Amino acid sequence: MEQFFDATTDAIIFLDRNYNFSFLNRRANELIAFGRDLLGKNLFESFPGTVYENSPYVESYRKSMEEGVACEFEAFYPEPFHFWLRVHSYPAADGIMIFFRDFTQEKLNREALERQHSELETIYRTAPIGLALFDTDEYRYLRLNDRQAAFFGLKPEEVVGRRLTDMAPIEGLKELFDTVARGEPVVNYPLEGALVTDPGVYRYWTVSYFPVFAADGSIQAITAASLEITEQKKAERALIENEKLAAVGRLASSIAHEINNPLESVTNLLYLARSAETLQQTREYIVGAEIELRRASAITTQTLRFHKQTTHPQEVSLADLLNEALSVYQGRIVNARIRVIRDYKTPRCIRCFEGEIRQVLSNLIANSLDAMGEGGSLTLRAREGTSWQSGEKGLLITVADTGVGMSAAVRHKLFHPFFTTKGQTGTGLGLWISEQIVSRHNGALRVRSSQSKDHHGTVFTLFLPFAAVVR
Repeated sequence: MEQFFDATTDAIIFLDRNYNFSFLNRRANELIAFGRDLLGKNLFESFPGTVYENSPYVESYRKSMEEGVACEFEAFYPEPFHFWLRVHSYPAADGIMIFFRDFTQEKLNREALERQHSELETIYRTAPIGLALFDTDEYRYLRLNDRQAAFFGLKPEEVVGRRLTDMAPIEGLKELFDTVARGEPVVNYPLEGALVTDPGVYRYWTVSYFPVFAADGSIQAITAASLEITEQKKAERALIENEKLAAVGRLASSIAHEINNPLESVTNLLYLARSAETLQQTREYIVGAEIELRRASAITTQTLRFHKQTTHPQEVSLADLLNEALSVYQGRIVNARIRVIRDYKTPRCIRCFEGEIRQVLSNLIANSLDAMGEGGSLTLRAREGTSWQSGEKGLLITVADTGVGMSAAVRHKLFHPFFTTKGQTGTGLGLWISEQIVSRHNGALRVRSSQSKDHHGTVFTLFLPFAAVVR
């Protein structure tokens, strides 16, 4: 029997009726004897101290000894042990039998897990983003934090168990969840609208959905993390409005120059008409003045069309848009002795917001003129093409110049907001906004540039699908 007790991993001791040690197995000697021979020694005398006399084991041992009751408890034992024991005491014929096991590490691990769980729960509840967990059957809320529940003006416990498609009847949302339930994450999905608790304020969010996999590889739940980006949207709109104002300022000087030339001609022709010697000469001068006035009128009409922003997409010709954008800079082109090459090889139109695309083309042309200074060639091309990414058919527009070109470092930052190479005269927003506009039209804007001595210049390539905007 003694060999059997020594083989077990539990510590085992027997106490006689006087609480003297009558047996300790191998494990018990390792845990509490510290090399001493405790056989025949009294438990309380061997481990004196009020801490032990008032600890749970005293009451439990006395119940087992005097009342014949089996007891179980856990307790921390300080000096000289510094461990946690899980103890079972049983009545025996001549005393009590005690089984105990050191579970200090298990206790520490459990406490660490509880602390970690508490910390994670605090982060989950107080996170500045909406967090939620859904089942995969009917997409019901399994749990969510306060930020997510605030979307509905409710508390988390009032939302749990309800289907998302009932709470937020958004078109396409069920199909999106079906995609995630098949194991495909959906990242940065845009949502917009007003909260139930604040219906007067329009807001924007970006939401990411991920499948939760079980150990066997099956999908057991769906997580969602939503971040409100309303303030970011407001800031972007403010930047866009500022850039529009800056664009008006940049164009004003070009337009003033374009109108000033025909007005000067009209002034001179009227002066000559007033001092003409014959009626025929007077008529010729007046006809010339009328031509110049029509030219000024055409410039103002094109300028008004340039800044007209439609609320609905329209079928437009890219050749017309290129020519209209180019006409605004005609005086600057002539004065700088820049040669313009037009190569339009398609009659097809695209469906877009023409004011926005005109703004992009004008920005690209203006940048090319800035890069060349005096002299050089500006090439404008339009032809049909195919997107290598999506396979969509559309129009490919090229704006190329023979300017100084750009370094790799400049090209890397070219579409970043506030990055400019024009010093105080540039806002650093033109190309960034142009890329935003092109992206909204499901297109692509790319750039190639060279600073070599023999072949220098920059080429912007704009791809727009024929149905750039379908709404």
